[in-house]
Amino acid sequence: MALGPLIFFAVMALVYHPLMVSDDTDPATQDRIQQHEELLNKEMDHLKVEFEEKAWNWVPKQTLEKLVASNLPEEDGTWDGWQYVVLIILVVFGCCRHTMEKDTHCDSSTDGSTTSTTDEYDDETDVEPGVGELNQKKLEDFYDHHVGMESDDLKSMCDFVESFVNDLLEEGRKALPHQNTLPLMETCIGVGSAFEGWHTQQLSKPFTVLVPLLPPKGHSFQIESSDAQGGPGKHGHILVEMDCVCKRERLLGDVVCFLHHPDRELSEEGAFLLHILCTSSHLDVGKTVRWYQSLVVKAWKNLRVKYTLDFTLLPSATTCRMKLAFRSGRTILVDITLGVQQGDSSVYLVTHCDDANPAKGTVWLKTFAVQELLFFKWVGQRVPERSCHLKCLQILMYLRESSSPPNKNPVLTGYHYKTCLMHLLLLRPLSDWNPENLATRLQEILLFLHKALQEKYLEHFLIGNISLPIQIPMPQGLRSAEPVNLFSHLAADHGLHAEAVKEVAEIVERVKALYSKHGSAPFPVSH
Repeated sequence: MALGPLIFFAVMALVYHPLMVSDDTDPATQDRIQQHEELLNKEMDHLKVEFEEKAWNWVPKQTLEKLVASNLPEEDGTWDGWQYVVLIILVVFGCCRHTMEKDTHCDSSTDGSTTSTTDEYDDETDVEPGVGELNQKKLEDFYDHHVGMESDDLKSMCDFVESFVNDLLEEGRKALPHQNTLPLMETCIGVGSAFEGWHTQQLSKPFTVLVPLLPPKGHSFQIESSDAQGGPGKHGHILVEMDCVCKRERLLGDVVCFLHHPDRELSEEGAFLLHILCTSSHLDVGKTVRWYQSLVVKAWKNLRVKYTLDFTLLPSATTCRMKLAFRSGRTILVDITLGVQQGDSSVYLVTHCDDANPAKGTVWLKTFAVQELLFFKWVGQRVPERSCHLKCLQILMYLRESSSPPNKNPVLTGYHYKTCLMHLLLLRPLSDWNPENLATRLQEILLFLHKALQEKYLEHFLIGNISLPIQIPMPQGLRSAEPVNLFSHLAADHGLHAEAVKEVAEIVERVKALYSKHGSAPFPVSH
């Protein structure tokens, strides 16, 4: 029984890795299995005793030659047992490795939805050839020379824009009459690509700020959402109602109760809200924007001495768009969007969201720009230093805008690309967005978009997303609502869907050109 150790580990391997057989066995087979198991148990007990009594450094040569085909060294009738130990360790390691791989596979198949989805993209990326040959340096050079803005420069420009707009608001408030019956303006909120951190060097992209509007004294705003429960409707109406302020009128005398004194409406110096900005008691988008534009022109006349720049108000039906030209020769665009907050949430009905779906008449658009801004700030606090997640989006936006034909709006908006990125930021560990993974993550976003186009289904990131971090304020009704498909218009229009697929194919080809000659990016392209 000098070979006790080897036999012991061989028996252990058989016990823990039996042959895979069918569960349906006849009684005779079950009896044989039971007898065999009892025999093995007895042999195991006997081998354990032998294993404890025998030393590891002595094995007779004749016995070893029967089991090992190779010639092993022998000195003074004994064999150096360390090679034998190594052999046993390799056998055991192979068995354990097989078990670990099997357990890992089972765990990944039974994990939660987030892990399973992440593994899906890992597998999809790993099976594609040539990923390791992507030229990371060439991609970084392209970003530095054509796409990215210095983070310090972008932050300083964002700070300047917010400060400039707030100065305009302050001067605008001074221009309003003492007993104001027009909307009140709160401090602006910077939203969109610049304030989320993925603004590019292209001068055509404006800095967007949101100016919340409040009802004047004696009035209230009632949100009439397109969804009966205030759910995931895309737009809504703002009903203006008059409230009774007779008590305040008697005590303070700073307001007039128009509800009970309608004969005093026209005698007031201030223009009446319902007469100036409303259509059928609903706040009108066009009238409200024109009113604010005229207020900005008055405010700039008093503010121009403070700034050394040229100010131009550009025509727009849904925003107050300004062009600011600095003495250095730099020019930027600023879009001021007006909005009314929905209840105590961070959801707003605004005059402008995107060019593809403009607001008009009394129809205001619902936006989640504040929540998206907070999400990018939440991500920025948790990703690795110099994370590549914003670079990926900047590169895609640059290629999208530079490849679009003039005077033609692409089918896929920047919001679609941003939605894909936001989904992946939750599906994949944030530690995977380190700068060395720029090429891989860029490919993954395009794969995600490609799959969504194939299925004609792209879920809204915020509506119905129960995995959204609790730090992002969302009304419970929207958090638990049915998901919204951002590609529903593509599913209903085959020609529009074909155009979208073509746009992605063109961007994929342009991304491929950024890689080395010896490695091509394995993006699936459908024509």
